[in-house]
Amino acid sequence: MIDIHVHLADARCISPGFIAGVAGSMVEGGGSAAGGNVERAVRLYLSDRKARRLLSQMDAHGIARSILLIADFGPALGEPALSIEEIHEHHAAVAEASGGRLAFFAGFDPSRGAAALSTVKRWTASPGCEGVKLYPPCGFELDDERMLPLWKHCSDNGIPVLTHSGASLPTLRKEQRYPQSVEEIIRRFPDIRIALAHGMVWDLDGTIKLLQRHPGNLYSDISSFQLLSPHDLEIMLESCAKVPNQVIFGSDAPLYDLSGNLGPKLEKMRSILAPEGQAKLFELNAQTFLYGTGTSTD
Repeated sequence: MIDIHVHLADARCISPGFIAGVAGSMVEGGGSAAGGNVERAVRLYLSDRKARRLLSQMDAHGIARSILLIADFGPALGEPALSIEEIHEHHAAVAEASGGRLAFFAGFDPSRGAAALSTVKRWTASPGCEGVKLYPPCGFELDDERMLPLWKHCSDNGIPVLTHSGASLPTLRKEQRYPQSVEEIIRRFPDIRIALAHGMVWDLDGTIKLLQRHPGNLYSDISSFQLLSPHDLEIMLESCAKVPNQVIFGSDAPLYDLSGNLGPKLEKMRSILAPEGQAKLFELNAQTFLYGTGTSTD
């Protein structure tokens, strides 16, 4: 089982504005004092610097491998304690220490200029880094001209890209050209592989139609499925049959860890999906997205 969408629970790697935004979303009408208490609690939870808690959770839920996504929120939400280069170095060290159970995607924000592409080129040529993570609400569109050198690098080298889709923090902007921007990138780079984070949850029908138009290029993960009611979860899983080779499991850990419902949700999925569907959702589709084939290149 592969989890395509996790983050390292290390506050040193996460922009203070993002932490404050997540804490704020957990407080309703509690005032600034309550918000401050929640933010302190969130920061305390973000202390899994060596991913030991994550690896333990993976063991508990039968997850063999997870992909740590570096989201570069620094330019939009404030730089974290570690520099963007130090964040990549730390993720590489954590991945190496995991004995192959963890890999990571490099983070990219075009507002950093040429340095951003240089960082991606360097790390995607290094062991443990298997793709690129984008977060357009930080202030860019997928088909911006300044994004094209990144897309060319990824297309030329068979590097997969996972991009955020759907809602984000109120302080960030919403993409204006999605999904046309995705389709424009596929038109320009017909060999590219792109996964839409949260797509099967925030816009089920729209995402399925988009995937159906681009079966060789587009994937969607199911991250944030923890928010779905049992009925909506069942509908989403049944809809996977319409695009059986393009939907990938993702948990978005540690964002929903405190809900404690990952185990029951996984059992619900296994009770609904036939063995073939489970194999595709939980492993085979991720392998194809990551490596372009049904099996790892390791």
